[in-house]
This record gives sequence, structure tokens and C-alpha cells, in this order.
Amino acid sequence: MAGGQGTRFWPWSTAEKPKQFLSVVGNEPLLTQTYKRLKKFINKKNIFIIADGKYLKNVQECLPGFPTANFISEPAPRNTAPALIQANICLSQINPHANLLVVPADHFIADENIFAGQLPAALEYAQNRCIVTAGIHPSEPHTGYGYIRFAKTNPHKIGNIDFYKIMQFKEKPDKKTAINYLKNGNYFWNSGMFVYKLAYFKEFFKQYAPYYHKQYKLLERAAGNSERFAALYKAIKPESIDYALMEKIKETVMFKAEFSWNDVGSWSSVYEMNEKNKQENVCRGRIIAIDTRQSLLFSNQSKPLAVIGLDHVAVINTENGILVAPISQLQQVKQVIQILKKNKQ
Repeated sequence: MAGGQGTRFWPWSTAEKPKQFLSVVGNEPLLTQTYKRLKKFINKKNIFIIADGKYLKNVQECLPGFPTANFISEPAPRNTAPALIQANICLSQINPHANLLVVPADHFIADENIFAGQLPAALEYAQNRCIVTAGIHPSEPHTGYGYIRFAKTNPHKIGNIDFYKIMQFKEKPDKKTAINYLKNGNYFWNSGMFVYKLAYFKEFFKQYAPYYHKQYKLLERAAGNSERFAALYKAIKPESIDYALMEKIKETVMFKAEFSWNDVGSWSSVYEMNEKNKQENVCRGRIIAIDTRQSLLFSNQSKPLAVIGLDHVAVINTENGILVAPISQLQQVKQVIQILKKNKQ
């Protein structure tokens, strides 16, 4: 899935070129890293990308030679539930009995070989008429992630991987609730990765999400008519797959991810994951830092960026704007986007 807008990475990420197409962590775009990670255990002819049609050019810049036949073009951004319905319809035409691994294009996973070792077992387990997800062991009471409550006992095993029954998907909690989750020990972060059989996925919509099942059938009938399909798709209520299906479905299981994971949700993630100098600064571009510590200093402009006497700050300079904020308040970038949109009206 590569259709996200990446608004929390303003002013570098924009609607025209969001974060999945940028080298936010490391030297390659996140999409490129994701593709190479999947190629370790999936034949490249079986790797598909779904995104708004306007992003095809961005995809091909990140992945030269990527076949257009493997690009599923969304008629409009409608969040992940409609996107996965469209993917299911398209891929079922190729092989209705296939199992599907769904991954966001903008996550960072450092231990790629461990990832490639665990996911084939999840693809195998998906034969059991369920949806499988990777649970991430929480390192802190994070309030920016959804959580999974799972049964600690009686896991099913494939190879050396245990699969635990999921009891409930939980929304992003407040700090006190998150602390209690960690104390309980059977709450993991929701990774946003899903594994399932295409045919079962359609059945789950019929059972748990009647509105989206109706939309599924309408889109399926219109699959040969691009104009009709686009009109129907644009009329669908936008919704995430978590709200539309995952919070309702009972046939869900989780395995404990042994790989490190980060959803690269904001600029603070960039500070956390990138290499730091002796002053614990992350510097990208022509940076001059004097008496400045534990800060994120980023510029993709030719002019130098100088920061003096500041600690725990982010200073971001791009052609689209300048952002200065304490690292602890970078989530508020979303408010900047809202104000910019309002001022354009």
C-alpha cells in the first residue's frame, strides 16, 4: 500500500510526493526498501503496489523498470478498506486461491532477514480461514499506536512460529491506559501488516461489514468498465481496514514479530532512527550546529542551515516551507496542514 499522503512530514513530504517516496530513513526511499525486503522471499512478479494513479511516476522513480501491470491504480484516495477491496478484486482475477501479504510502503524494518524468515509461516497459516497480523512487542507505553490484545495460552505453531488468538483490537490509548497495557503483558502494538487468503477476505466483509460487502459486489461487477468502476470507487465512504473490519472480525491471529519495526509516523521517528553525531544531533544537508544537542537538523536546500544554542529541537528547511519545533511537539504538524488547507480556500 503506497497511497498515504504523509502529511506529518511537512514540509518535505507533500501530497505530490509523500514520505514513502522519500529517503526518510537510510539512503533509499521507504518504498524501495520495502520492495527489496519483500523480494527476499516473494517472486517480484507477485509483488503489487496499490496507490492513487498519480503516484505511478513516483513508483517508477523509486523502482526503475517496475511493470505497470503490477501497479493497481486507485481512482481516488479512499483509505485502506476500499484500497484492499480493489486489490482483492484485481488479484482474484489472477489467482483467486492466492494468499496475500499486505504491507504499508512507508514502514522501516531493520532486521530484514528475520522479517523474511517469519512471514512465509504467516502466509502458510492464512490457509486456516483467518487474518494474520504481526504484533510488535511494545518498548514503551506509546500513545500513537493501536494495540492488540491476545490470548497468551494455547498458540498454534507452524515451524518455530507461534500464532495466538486475537481477543481485541484497541484504538490508540491515553498514557495511563498504555501503561496498564504494558503491565498486563498481553498487549502488543498493531503493525498494520495483514496476511489472508483472497477468497476468505471477501467472505469476512460479507459477515462483518455489510456496507463494504455491498461496495465490493458493485465494484466487482464494474471491474471491466473503468469509468463505472472509478465513479463507484469515488463514492465509497473512506475508512481504514482497522475500523471497517479488523475491530469486528473474530477470526484473527497474531504472531510475535522478532524484527524491529517503526511506522515512521512523524519527524520524531526520523530523529530516533537515524545515526547521531557526538552531540546526539541528526544532521542532513548543509548544517552548521553550534552549542546544539539532541536535535534534528534537516535541509535539502543549497544554502547552509545554521542553528545556535538550541537543544531538543527540529529545524526542517525545504523548498515547500520551514518547520521549527521542539521534538516533543512534532505531532502538531498536522495542525499546520489544516491551517494551510484552510487558507487556500
